[in-house]
Amino acid sequence: MSFIKFFNEIKVDDLNLVGGKGLSLGRMANEGFPVPPGFVITTELHKDFKSKNTIEEREKSDLYAAFDDLGATRVAVRSSAISEDSEKASWAGQFESYLNVTRDDLTGRVMDCWNSVKGASEYAKTQGLEEEELALGVVVQKMVDSEVSGVAFSVNPLNHNSDEIMIEATFGLGELLVQGMVTPDNYVVSKRDKRVVSSKIVAKTNMLVYQDGETKEMPVSDDIQEKPCLSEEQLYELSATICQIEDYYKSPQDIEWALQEDKFYIVQSRPITV
Repeated sequence: MSFIKFFNEIKVDDLNLVGGKGLSLGRMANEGFPVPPGFVITTELHKDFKSKNTIEEREKSDLYAAFDDLGATRVAVRSSAISEDSEKASWAGQFESYLNVTRDDLTGRVMDCWNSVKGASEYAKTQGLEEEELALGVVVQKMVDSEVSGVAFSVNPLNHNSDEIMIEATFGLGELLVQGMVTPDNYVVSKRDKRVVSSKIVAKTNMLVYQDGETKEMPVSDDIQEKPCLSEEQLYELSATICQIEDYYKSPQDIEWALQEDKFYIVQSRPITV
């Protein structure tokens, strides 16, 4: 499985093999942050696919074996470009990502990620990127069935206060929030003592969940719509992790997180780009 790197096998200088998202996840996993287990299909297989337009049976067999090693029934399949999640370009929304992918659908979704490169050429030109920077790794990561999920900024993006963290949270999976389709709860937390400086709790009417074999949008039950997504204790714990990630990277971070059974998971961290 030479074209597969599990997170614990990823080294700091593997950017050209695993892409920006894969590199960040590997680094955080190796540092002990709560990253769900996963692996990256390296850019080498993408280059091979571009010349053959197919995945060979031997390669499919290796992919299924790696999937089985995760002990997962469903995974997230996410594109990871070489220049992605860097200070040079974020690539947010340029490539495809898929949630709740089963073993049977794995290879098809991987190819869908690769094929999404074709639609990103215009963005690449605006960023002054070369053709080789469009090589794509693909992250395959055990799904978190999140009761709550969201994003966090290790520097308050509204006033650029580096002593404050901003956290946005919503019920269910975070895709609706990332796509701007729901209004999340908003919390501002002091870095110094992890105290909540301000909060805005909104009515959360819809959420994204996995149910009956598919990812679907569902109504939030009436009794919790206007309740905060996170308690003060949970905000303290999450804020501490955000500070640790910023300290590790030595730069402000834009972080995606998920909460399942009272445990936080980090599913992405990238430099804050302006």
